[in-house]
Amino acid sequence: MFRHRIARMLFVGERVLPLRYNRDEGDTKWPVAFDSNVRSEERMFWVSEMPLPALAVDERGMVKAASRRLLEVLHLNREQVVGNPLEAFLVLPPKVQAAIRQLEMYPCPSPVEGVLRPFGSDPVTVDVQLMRDGGSGSWSLLVTVPGEESRDRVRKYADRIVARSSRGVVILRESTVAGMNPAACGLLGLDREEVYGKHATDLFVRMEESEGLQEVRNRVAQGQTFRGLSISRKQGRRPVIIHVDGEVLEDSSDLLLTLTDMTQVYLLEMQVRETDRLAMIGQLAAGIAHEIRNPLTSIRGFLQVMRHTLNERGDMKSQGYAEIMLREIDRINDLLGEFLMMSKPSGLKKKLIQLDQVIRELLPIVENEGLLHNIEVRFLLQKIPCPLIEADGELLKQVILNLCKNGIEAMGEGGVLTIRLSGLSESGFLSLEVEDQGPGIHPRAKEKIFDPFYTTKENGTGLGLPVCKRIIQDLRGEIRVLSGERGAIFQVLIPYHKV
Repeated sequence: MFRHRIARMLFVGERVLPLRYNRDEGDTKWPVAFDSNVRSEERMFWVSEMPLPALAVDERGMVKAASRRLLEVLHLNREQVVGNPLEAFLVLPPKVQAAIRQLEMYPCPSPVEGVLRPFGSDPVTVDVQLMRDGGSGSWSLLVTVPGEESRDRVRKYADRIVARSSRGVVILRESTVAGMNPAACGLLGLDREEVYGKHATDLFVRMEESEGLQEVRNRVAQGQTFRGLSISRKQGRRPVIIHVDGEVLEDSSDLLLTLTDMTQVYLLEMQVRETDRLAMIGQLAAGIAHEIRNPLTSIRGFLQVMRHTLNERGDMKSQGYAEIMLREIDRINDLLGEFLMMSKPSGLKKKLIQLDQVIRELLPIVENEGLLHNIEVRFLLQKIPCPLIEADGELLKQVILNLCKNGIEAMGEGGVLTIRLSGLSESGFLSLEVEDQGPGIHPRAKEKIFDPFYTTKENGTGLGLPVCKRIIQDLRGEIRVLSGERGAIFQVLIPYHKV
């Protein structure tokens, strides 16, 4: 039954073309017409690929496209038909021929009788269905030749196109799932057997609750046409965003749902928003960082002189105040440095380096930091030759050091910080993991830790991880965070150089 219904639709690019049939299914003359609201090049492609005898003509009555089946019936090739007058191959009633040439709207619900002129054979009386393209003035004609198994050809053609379409298609009959194509199963995260013949609400069992989902349920329950509603679900760590349109088919009460995958558009929008935030911070940093640093440098210089003088006088209390002010000035300088890092363009000084060597150069610094907090630092290297990566070594050190310091600070006193390096041969990435044994990251915090200025530390700036993420993205890599009830793992994926 789904095949019968789905045969009423064809896909051209991203457009759905509904086919219309005669009410009398037993009539061998069943006319077919299709929605003319498509671009000219799409119409030409559709006509050329039709499994039935079909052709398209312009406002001058010249043939613009012809199907392979029509060429077979005419015993001619495409070059002998396209570009020539229609009447050389198909004779129509005078009033119809005049309507085509004079751009008049001819009523199309019923077919007209015409005479097909095959090369080297006797003329054949055929039924012709016409459809006017209101946008360009051209016409499309579908020819029914006696003896042609037209119905099966169209249905098989429609089934094949719909099954291969990247857009999801679901047919609901009286709120029951009457059919769905593989793309719809993939988008909804369902097997066809799970929902076929069941109530429409079973389609959305894996969707996340939202206003859009509730609106889709309401419209489906009421059997109403709707446009532009969005629903989503989780697939692992990434979201799947689906754009849903619903349309009541004009010759029945069936509801056609079309599902479009908008995940990449959503991710791109999120990336643009993040880039805009970083650009705003960059503009702010570029405008004020140097102006702030100049007076800070002078203040720091005078404080150092004052501290030396206080030390000579033995005024330990005032000297302690000076030490506090110097530390706070250094903290402001560090913050400005992170501001400037976010404002700098992505012109990295890339060269081929070995990531394991970069980590080994940093290990003494990380181990010394760990000793201060009674934390053991372990470096685990997969026993394979470490491939080269194209990166800026100094910026990579900044990323690794930042992740290690975050892990040490999260554990407080005692624990093990593990640094793992392995190659993911199938994906072409090196995987660097920094794992701590701290309290983990709350799910709400995990969604925000890469946002500028978001921090859970008492004295944090909220810029360390956003800077790390930007550096890794500039290297065409990715940074992920995994966290359970205890401990957190930051995973950095960097593409390696393939020889």
